[in-house]
Amino acid sequence: LTCCRICVRALSGTIHYHNKQYRPQKGGICVANHTSPIDVLILTTDGCYAMVGQVHGGLMGIIQRAMVKACPHVWFERSEMKDRHLVTKRLKEHIADKKKLPILIFPEGTCINNTSVMMFKKGSFEIGGTIHPVAIKYNPQFGDAFWNSSKYNMVSYLLRMMTSWAIVCDVWYMPPMTRE
Repeated sequence: LTCCRICVRALSGTIHYHNKQYRPQKGGICVANHTSPIDVLILTTDGCYAMVGQVHGGLMGIIQRAMVKACPHVWFERSEMKDRHLVTKRLKEHIADKKKLPILIFPEGTCINNTSVMMFKKGSFEIGGTIHPVAIKYNPQFGDAFWNSSKYNMVSYLLRMMTSWAIVCDVWYMPPMTRE
């Protein structure tokens, strides 16, 4: 938590959390829209999560390898079909243990620019458990948080974020849902 709060401060981040009584609980699944790699920082300044995501190289890969040492995150190769089954199995085991941190999943599977909604990947919802929906909305007036990975590499993106006026966002926690 402290490390993430320091990183958000380095980005001049201002975050407004709404409906905190609906924050994700242990043993649950947190699903959120995905605009930027800093979404993880935004959410983890208010609570800890285990994460699920694609393996990256470069600076992002270094960060992922460091994160695995602190918490049991689940990283996968998108191209490996056998990884999908292994990830599903690990996620089911994770949510079965009510002592473990909630899992953070971005069901769109990629960063989007907050002007439209992409179809969610169904795998996020097939593993069962309690789903805790979260909506993250950035205010582009002071700095655009969207990461266009085909245009910016991670280092240039972070420099762009650090030199923006501020990163202002709202986070809405919504009531949890359980599949019937």
